[in-house]
Amino acid sequence: MQTIRVALLDMKPMLRDMLTGVIARERDMQLTHCLRAEAAELVAIRPDVLVCEMEDALDLDLPRRLLGVLPRARVLVVADAGDQAAVYELRPTREVLLGVSIEQVIDAIRFGPDPADGLCGAPAGRIRQD
Repeated sequence: MQTIRVALLDMKPMLRDMLTGVIARERDMQLTHCLRAEAAELVAIRPDVLVCEMEDALDLDLPRRLLGVLPRARVLVVADAGDQAAVYELRPTREVLLGVSIEQVIDAIRFGPDPADGLCGAPAGRIRQD
């Protein structure tokens, strides 16, 4: 069983106490408190998941900065009101272009992800390998 290292960043005491108790009971999780989201401290403890509290869970500023320091981590942002949360992560993907033509190369540059994701209008003929 792989241990998931969880860092609790600056948050209100009530949320911190609740999460501390819940995470401590999980056999596959190791809890680390991190008082500030400073790069040196985060790199030293290398958490797999960073949990923080913000007024707006959809605000990208802090998750973007945290993922810039720890690109393989996952960031869970809990809204101050406790009624909303968002998970942020960088997920590299690989796509193999079969029988590649110059047009496919240009389309890959122009459109990026596979159209099966609903993210673009690129032509088919790709195999997704995540």
